[in-house]
Amino acid sequence: MIAIDGPFPDAQAADPHRFDVLLRGGLVVDGSGRSPFRADVGIIAGRIVAVTRLDDAGGAEVIDMSHRVICPGFIDLHSHADRNILEFRGAENYIRQGVTTLVCGNCGSSPTDVSTFFKQLRAQGTGPNIALLIGHGSVREQVMGRVDRAPTAKELEEMKRTVREAMKAGAVGLSSGLRYGAGAYARTDEIVALAKEIAPQGGFYATHMRDEGTRILAALEEALEIGHKAGVPVHVSHHKISSASVFGLTRQTLARIDRARRQGVDVTLDQYPYGAGSGSVGLYVPQSSLAGGVAAFRRRIADVQQKAAIVLAIEDLLVRKLYEADQSPADAEYTAAALTRIQIARAPHDTKLEGLNLTEILKSRKQPVSLHNGALLLVELVALGVRGINHTIDARPGGDVDRVMKHPQTCIASDGSVFGFGEGNPHPRSYGCYPRVLGHYVRNRKLLTLEQAIHKMTGLPARRLGWKDRGLVKPGYWADLVVLDTTTVTDKATFLAPHQHSVGIDHVLVRGRFVMKSTSMTGQLPGQPTRTPATD
Repeated sequence: MIAIDGPFPDAQAADPHRFDVLLRGGLVVDGSGRSPFRADVGIIAGRIVAVTRLDDAGGAEVIDMSHRVICPGFIDLHSHADRNILEFRGAENYIRQGVTTLVCGNCGSSPTDVSTFFKQLRAQGTGPNIALLIGHGSVREQVMGRVDRAPTAKELEEMKRTVREAMKAGAVGLSSGLRYGAGAYARTDEIVALAKEIAPQGGFYATHMRDEGTRILAALEEALEIGHKAGVPVHVSHHKISSASVFGLTRQTLARIDRARRQGVDVTLDQYPYGAGSGSVGLYVPQSSLAGGVAAFRRRIADVQQKAAIVLAIEDLLVRKLYEADQSPADAEYTAAALTRIQIARAPHDTKLEGLNLTEILKSRKQPVSLHNGALLLVELVALGVRGINHTIDARPGGDVDRVMKHPQTCIASDGSVFGFGEGNPHPRSYGCYPRVLGHYVRNRKLLTLEQAIHKMTGLPARRLGWKDRGLVKPGYWADLVVLDTTTVTDKATFLAPHQHSVGIDHVLVRGRFVMKSTSMTGQLPGQPTRTPATD
């Protein structure tokens, strides 16, 4: 635990000022990774203007921070908040985590008319600032539909034009989701062609790679190749090993990233701090079977031969993804444990399934818990558009989650969204990502120091975005700030009870205005679209 009593650093007291907001006597963790120091923070017109001792200064609002930490607002490089932010503008689940900027449009899915989207955001404001990646999959589907083929020359030009316009309108880069949806149908050269369009505006390429399991090394090489050929930085989204059979493979992926960086490649990554991911259960079927959408999938499984081939492919994937290296699907106990790794998050056709795993569903139907029956159940659920939680990440001490978190180029990111409180059974990361790191990994396990963790949430993602006026507690920077209690900050959301706000965050300011004050939401919506480089 960091002691927050002690002298101010050596610095000459500033001349008396009257600030809009004066945060007095807090322990400043400035986002750079350096040691904490005690200081007053003065804010005028939304900007930080002083970080020093301000004994004689006053302000419209002066708040005693002597037992609290002041740090930059957290910058979430990987969210899907674009889906609902226009409805839930306050983004309370993120503000209560200390997030002041949400980077949206990840995994290849985004609005494609960026200008209109930003206009809608500006019209009423938002709680946090919003940045946007233009999603390759959305662009592809808009131009080509959900088809499994290469684009024509005309279609590729139209896709390139859409990406160019998005960047000019303020997008910060290009994202891809090559594991599923329209993105899975794209070859490498198509992504390269579109990534070249973001280079003139200083954008970066963020990728949900083509594989995060047994074929992850090849997928990582593809990501690096795209960045090299397009001449843009590469950012690996939610880096993890999502196949139990190859837990530990991050030793090789991180070594490859280190080698690329030594060779001058600008590559970074992000991570959410959980042992499970979330997404459509359609990830478990061959992506070619989903070409044309769920309706086309239903037609395919109506054909006996096509359904049999799909089931066999699912069984092969489940063996690689759900069973650890020394486990056999012939063993009933291992199979029951393996199928518990897939939990239902949202099932619009039958909400009673939400929160249950495949083993529980099979048992409730009095069906044998077998690999084959698990595959058949997944076919049924995919046809119904169900979303799942996938407990296929090694979060045990010393495992892949720890290894990735400790890597110096890893940013903390949620991969979550905004939504109505209490709706469905979402992944708890949407409520608890950042406090989970600060509570579980910093205070309890001491895997990171406080200053390391804050750097991964602030200064490091700001550097990835090329921003020079966010991500640090520094004069001249926007006053996107968080005040927290290091002794109590923690996540409350769980996989079975996800709709629980985190605690330990006292105040959150966006552009110098309180969006949360003394743990209460203020209703203020000062957040605005934020470009690269940040010049707003």
